[in-house]
Amino acid sequence: MKKVVVTLILSLFALYYLSPLLATFFYASSTSWEKSILPDDFTLQWFVQLLSDSAFLFAVGRSLLLASLMSLVVFVILVPTMIWIHLYFPRWDQTLQKIVLLPYAIPGVILVTALLRTYSNSNIPMFFVLLGALFISMLPIVYLGISNQMKLVNMKELVEAAETLGVPMFPIIRSVLIPNLKVGTTLVSLMVFSSVFGEYMLTNLLIGGRFETLRIYMLRRMNENGHVASAVMILYFLFLLATAFSIFYFNKKQTKKVVVKEKVEEPVYEKLLEHS
Repeated sequence: MKKVVVTLILSLFALYYLSPLLATFFYASSTSWEKSILPDDFTLQWFVQLLSDSAFLFAVGRSLLLASLMSLVVFVILVPTMIWIHLYFPRWDQTLQKIVLLPYAIPGVILVTALLRTYSNSNIPMFFVLLGALFISMLPIVYLGISNQMKLVNMKELVEAAETLGVPMFPIIRSVLIPNLKVGTTLVSLMVFSSVFGEYMLTNLLIGGRFETLRIYMLRRMNENGHVASAVMILYFLFLLATAFSIFYFNKKQTKKVVVKEKVEEPVYEKLLEHS
């Protein structure tokens, strides 16, 4: 009886959350919906029209560009910086964990207003100002996520063990740290990618229609054609669903690493001995 009640409650919650999505899909797949609980017809013309619209493709491309650049920043700038901090300045970690939470305390409108007053009359393109603002807004996710991964794999002990073999730092980073941090950094990068891909407020207020991303395109088409806007929402949801499954996969993979006793495999020691 208890299992039936739990199943019923979960089914009601699922119906509550899926109903708007199903309604959006039905509206995006019809030309008329007025007389019954279901649409009067079924068509894919709005999806075809959307995929053949060059403005939509360019908007997706701009969103992908922003998301890819921010994910690249995670790997190229933040990961080496955090490795350096955790190895040589561990006392800074607690202070930095508090500082990176400041974007949650500062409203985005205030941040945008300050950036516009500072850089609107300068020679710096607003695109780079937008990248800086996105970088700051993503700091809590990136720093806390990668920092926890570094503590999880006992990074300092791994480095000390490799240094006792006389291995230089670059081979240690390449053969020991990066393989152990790969799952965590990939998980954080996927979260950053999905967040920036669907970002609206900073992009719209700083650049606006001059750099039309997917969310800005969606809002514009919502005022023109509700069917097309619904089709955009469905495609956007499918993208987020694929990203969520990717995050779940890497998170599950990371959990398995915690269950198994962590150790440096023998081939890694062999590689280190080659450099010593």
